[in-house]
Amino acid sequence: MRTFFGIDRRELILFVVCALGYAAIVFGWNLSGTADDPSMSFIRGTIPVIGDLPPQSVSKFVITVGLYLMALVYGLLEIATGPYRKSLPQIVGIGVLTFLAWTALNYWVIAGFLNTSIVYGVVAVVLLIVWFGGVLRFVSAQHDPMAAFLVRYGLGLSAFITIVQLIATLTPNWRSPTQGVPLLYTLTFNALVGVFIAGVGGNMLWRERREEVLAAGRRKR
Repeated sequence: MRTFFGIDRRELILFVVCALGYAAIVFGWNLSGTADDPSMSFIRGTIPVIGDLPPQSVSKFVITVGLYLMALVYGLLEIATGPYRKSLPQIVGIGVLTFLAWTALNYWVIAGFLNTSIVYGVVAVVLLIVWFGGVLRFVSAQHDPMAAFLVRYGLGLSAFITIVQLIATLTPNWRSPTQGVPLLYTLTFNALVGVFIAGVGGNMLWRERREEVLAAGRRKR
């Protein structure tokens, strides 16, 4: 196995590519001028529900959904190119459900909970319950692949937005309401969530590896 400072090169390449992909989404959005356009005619003309939000909220949604998307891509690429590739179809299913559930929750939060239709809240809660049940199901049926996916997805949530936030401080508008605030919101809302998800997956893998080590030790006796 080729490593770079102790890190598997394949995983490092996947991480860097996905991090750059997320940076391209964020800075492409900010530098295109759409984020600073009060009318946001392109968004309001094509996406009615999102277009009803204020400009700063639209930026929050775009930047956060981009994070979910690239973290999901990172997790799926790890499964597709790693030792758990046979479980890719099942992980794709739970991955799509993950994206939908967290995107619905994110929209509900951005729209202001009680300030928006109760339908959005119901959809978000139902999707989260279904997602949580799906994760529990996959933990029992696809333990290691699910754990590996959770580690990469959570790591993507935490690391990608942190990296982009640090790079954003080098730009002149990093404190602006439509560029800096959405980044800070996304960092605050998702970094701790990502750490938790990655920690859950890591603990699952650690438990499995510990059992393997103990079993190997018993066989040697």
